[in-house]
Amino acid sequence: MILPPDAPAQDVLARMLAFAEEAAPMALRMRAAGLDMTNKGPDLGQALTEADLAVSRLLHARFGPDLIEEETADDLSHAAAAALLARDAWTFVGDPIDGTRPFAGGLSGWGVMVAACRAGWPRACVMNLPVWAEDRAGPARIHPAEATRGLLLAACDGQAFWAPTQGGVRAEALRPLDRPERRTGHVGWLAVTAQKFTLDYGRGWFPWSEGGTISDAALLATGRLDATLSNNRLWDLAPILPLFEALGFGLFHWPDLKPPPAAFVDLFDAGLSAHDDLWMVCRNRHQAADLAKAIHRAEPEAGSIHGDEAAVPAVPFSPALVRQDGP
Repeated sequence: MILPPDAPAQDVLARMLAFAEEAAPMALRMRAAGLDMTNKGPDLGQALTEADLAVSRLLHARFGPDLIEEETADDLSHAAAAALLARDAWTFVGDPIDGTRPFAGGLSGWGVMVAACRAGWPRACVMNLPVWAEDRAGPARIHPAEATRGLLLAACDGQAFWAPTQGGVRAEALRPLDRPERRTGHVGWLAVTAQKFTLDYGRGWFPWSEGGTISDAALLATGRLDATLSNNRLWDLAPILPLFEALGFGLFHWPDLKPPPAAFVDLFDAGLSAHDDLWMVCRNRHQAADLAKAIHRAEPEAGSIHGDEAAVPAVPFSPALVRQDGP
């Protein structure tokens, strides 16, 4: 049953939790059985598996037409996205599997995530990282789906929550999550950021990453990062922003520290991307100002796929086979 447009936020949260606890076990089972991984084109940074597509179909089945999600958003215009997000009715934004390469590669920095938006901004979210708590005391291996241990994060009505998971479902009830006060000296530094920017660690900031956007959010929310950065796509930021805001983090534009626009969609260009821009996720303006001084825009290398494209020979599309066998 599709949620009514005026459904209370707590009902919306319950629906997103149910989706996340259906999608994560499905992805775990598919990974344990073995995966074919392809790429979405000649840029090998955009991976795709059959699990991404299966979770995409589940998103559509659970949330209906009022949905923006990565695998079916290619033809969605900025204007159409703006119209969906501006309504008083709920619009859902999902990333079927964030961190597809860690997922296919047997690593822990991946998960499923979804946000509920209304009146122009993400208001609630759920993130399920089903193997986040993997045992690193020995060689890496893929465990049976039911044996995996992970982390579920959520936010609704300005409150953040967390729960441990087993097999992709909550092992305990949701409990409140407060903003960590510890300091680590590290900032989230994803691959998409590293393509465009460099970090001067001589200013006391050190880069850290364990996968994709969802793992970056988990590191910040649990006190393993002091700040992070975003120059991703609309469906990467929407499902993590309510959590950041519930924990007291804000968006600050680099390098001028200006606040975000009133409409979430205006953080992104016509292709619903912010790859050429940069937003800092920080505790306050003072922290953002300090971090901004350590960030510099990178100069494209001649011959790189993001620099002198004329110097790069065409790369024929060739699907890569990645087989992940269980123990």
